[in-house]
Amino acid sequence: MLITLLLWLYISLLCLLAGDLVRMGFQKLGRTALQVPLPFLAILGWAGLMNGLGYGWLLVPVGQAVHLLVLVGLLIGGWLRRKYWLSVVRTLQLPRSWFFWGVSVLGFLVILTRTTHLPRVADTGGYHAPMIRWISEYAVVPGLANVNYRFGFNNASFLTEAFFSLRFLGVDAFHVLNGWLMAVVWCWALLLLQNTRFKPSEVLIVVLGVWYLWHSHWRLASPSPDHPAQLLVGLLFFLLIRQMEGPANPSERLLMVWLTLLAFTIKMSTLVALLIPLLLFVDAFRKKDYAFLPRLIAVGLLPLLWWLTANVILTGYILYPTTSPLLDWFSFDWKVPKSVIEQGLLNLSGGTKLSPVQGLFDFSWVPYWFTQQLVPDQLLLVLLFGWPLFASFRWKKTVAFLMQYLNWFWVLVTAYAGVAFWFITAPEFRFGMGFIIAALVVGYLPYRRAVPALYRFGIVGVLSLALLYASFKRQASPLIFPDSYPAAQLTSYPLQGQRMYVATDDPRVIHGIKGYWSSCQDAALPCSPYYNPSLRLRGSTLSEGFKAVETR
Repeated sequence: MLITLLLWLYISLLCLLAGDLVRMGFQKLGRTALQVPLPFLAILGWAGLMNGLGYGWLLVPVGQAVHLLVLVGLLIGGWLRRKYWLSVVRTLQLPRSWFFWGVSVLGFLVILTRTTHLPRVADTGGYHAPMIRWISEYAVVPGLANVNYRFGFNNASFLTEAFFSLRFLGVDAFHVLNGWLMAVVWCWALLLLQNTRFKPSEVLIVVLGVWYLWHSHWRLASPSPDHPAQLLVGLLFFLLIRQMEGPANPSERLLMVWLTLLAFTIKMSTLVALLIPLLLFVDAFRKKDYAFLPRLIAVGLLPLLWWLTANVILTGYILYPTTSPLLDWFSFDWKVPKSVIEQGLLNLSGGTKLSPVQGLFDFSWVPYWFTQQLVPDQLLLVLLFGWPLFASFRWKKTVAFLMQYLNWFWVLVTAYAGVAFWFITAPEFRFGMGFIIAALVVGYLPYRRAVPALYRFGIVGVLSLALLYASFKRQASPLIFPDSYPAAQLTSYPLQGQRMYVATDDPRVIHGIKGYWSSCQDAALPCSPYYNPSLRLRGSTLSEGFKAVETR
């Protein structure tokens, strides 16, 4: 736990310095002041680092040289901005409430202990950890998705995971970044929980911090991209509601567009969030604010350009995974075969619905799926899909709230569109929690009531205590170093002068592929979770890439 705390302090320092640069950049672009809380500033810095590292990864691995370059650059920037940071330190006021300190420490211990545990998400051994290692050791490799089709997902959050893994120190790679993100949002939520009156946007942050911890606590040791992607979705709705509360802020609007496209590059399950920049673009066009339109487009392209380029290099497709002929533009020799993509899409859909499915709009799986959810999650689903009925009974309050916040309806429709997309495509809570929380908060905002501080902190404290008990019951937390990835079970074979490793812990044949869900963990490269007889090197070195050839 000690090393994890030190790493979190280091991450906080770099991300705050980077966040200040991001904030100033958007202030200049939007030509209006951009005031954000310190926790949000740190998250903006993390997002800015991710975006910048993407362009660097096209040329070099995200290893020691890149780390030192970024570190020196941020320290110089921080020194040049020292007057600002001194003013921030002088104006900081620590809470004096014992309720706050007691409950926040409980929740913080939940996050800390869970982050030090063994990663328990199956996908982490399958492709998270191996892909992060590739990013640490190699620039973008042509055809890497032929080694493991899931490497083609090109999850942008793996860039910052590689950056903060500190593999170049010669120790086991660290995986503490998702825990840090959760700790930042948790502390922000607890600070707001002290308020006597809440703005609608503050309600969202409180619920996001508390409810997201409830759902993600056991996954915090995993570098899963679902966690940061859905947190960003929640923060996007925080900004949307802020726009609803007061006059439109051009700098915040540009920030929303950038964060939306950044979330999309982390996980394509955030697709529906693209409605946000679309609505902002239409609004600017409707108001004939033609000078603002190029800036909207520019900040949207900033996360996309490197990501689309890396997609083509990794997979041979501009977007992946898809078999649409509309997106099949290239004929590179490293292109992933369509049969592999089809098999992957079958697994992505069927695995989350817990039953065989016949097409996207086959809902025969719903009754069994519902019975397999935890009781609190079943209650959440009832509240989520029962909102229209509740709103119709309280129609006077609903209409009054709409009259007060005219854009509330569009924010609500966007959140529920995200929920619908999640439910139809891959209904596992970690793939849609940002949209779910946003829909619940935005939908029930008109009916909120004041709750005494004692009750608020009491409820959150009991929840934190229960989660802390569950954490220690699951695994004793190491006091110094966090647990590394589990050891992989491997075999190997020669591949054109290289040694190819294959994971062997899952012998099942799924959609024609043996060992489809096997785990390479953090094993030496190259490693695949399944044997691919068609795999070939494109040259004599791994950096030249991989291709698939027809076998008879």
